[in-house]
Amino acid sequence: MSRPRSTDPSVALSIAVPQSLKTRLDQELSYKQSRSKWVCHAIKEKLEQEFDYDSLSTRFLIRELQLRKIISTELLTSLMMRVEEIEELQ
Repeated sequence: MSRPRSTDPSVALSIAVPQSLKTRLDQELSYKQSRSKWVCHAIKEKLEQEFDYDSLSTRFLIRELQLRKIISTELLTSLMMRVEEIEELQ
């Protein structure tokens, strides 16, 4: 009897990394450890990281809204003025 097929089969992925990075990775792993498993784990951790929205300034977020055409230039100006007022009060 054969084993069941994986519901999430692995696929080959060819990437280029600097030699120095590969050397560091190889030094980190023991002879029996899988480089592929280590890289998959690192990718999963990076993708599951929560983004720190608190590190973005209010001005940056407002500009992003305008660049994405979510708010008008007039509203951008109004919001920036309001942010400036609030900052002066603090």
